[in-house]
Amino acid sequence: MRRTAEFDAFGPYIYEVRTVADLPRLYRDAGIDPAAHRLVLKVPRTIERRNADPDMHLYDFLIAVDDTAVTVLRRRDDWYDRAHLPGGQLVAIEDSVALLDGRLTLRTAAGAATVVTYNAVDPVPMRRMVRLIRELYLPPRGGSARPHPVRRAVRLGREDVGLVTAYERLLDDEPGLRLIGATGREVVGRSMSGLPLPRPVTLHAAITVAGDHELHLLHRRDRLTRGNAKVHSIARTVLPRAGITGVRTRPHDAYPAVTIVTVGSDDAALDIPMLAGPATEALLAAL
Repeated sequence: MRRTAEFDAFGPYIYEVRTVADLPRLYRDAGIDPAAHRLVLKVPRTIERRNADPDMHLYDFLIAVDDTAVTVLRRRDDWYDRAHLPGGQLVAIEDSVALLDGRLTLRTAAGAATVVTYNAVDPVPMRRMVRLIRELYLPPRGGSARPHPVRRAVRLGREDVGLVTAYERLLDDEPGLRLIGATGREVVGRSMSGLPLPRPVTLHAAITVAGDHELHLLHRRDRLTRGNAKVHSIARTVLPRAGITGVRTRPHDAYPAVTIVTVGSDDAALDIPMLAGPATEALLAAL
């Protein structure tokens, strides 16, 4: 079999690209110079190595962030699409992992959603990318430091220990954030008689924290699910305060216990299902 350096290095891992020679061959004419960017990542196809060969284009995405914008190149067979997203146009960043299924979604004020799927066997490079994307709109670090808010403990059910761990890790990394609210999972779908359904509808646990410039929502990738299957995903949605152009609420069409909080404009609306009552009120106050 013919061998290439790209094929020899191929595997499930996301790699940083430091030189033009390290770019996947599909993207070498895209004008991306790693030396002119803060970080460039190449994201492999989600196929097993035994199903790959040197003639394939082996990387589904190239993500590059500079001082003002993030550029995402997505493979389309033997060509690619390009999304150029200035930091000031970002209204939501969601990074979620369900076992090894990773997904990064970038939403802009124009309503476009750019989705990057990746193998989460090593999520560290994507976490680093998310931090740099956030720095496109966050003020420079430094300056006068205000006292950190008192960290409040969160206690959810045994099934949601992973969310609590994600909350604690987030505050370890960014101690200036403060807890807004936390709700445990709740069965919200009932039959007409009030008895639980054979496959109940569950609104999953969520934790909301806030800082001066962002809100962070920790939740499951699918906030509403039907049935008793275990949910393993962990998701964080970051909302830049500068991108919040409007907030409105409405009751869920099918589940009276759920309120839909819609953040943003009609072009760039993000629907957040919340438990009606104090949880919704706390989120609205933070927004």
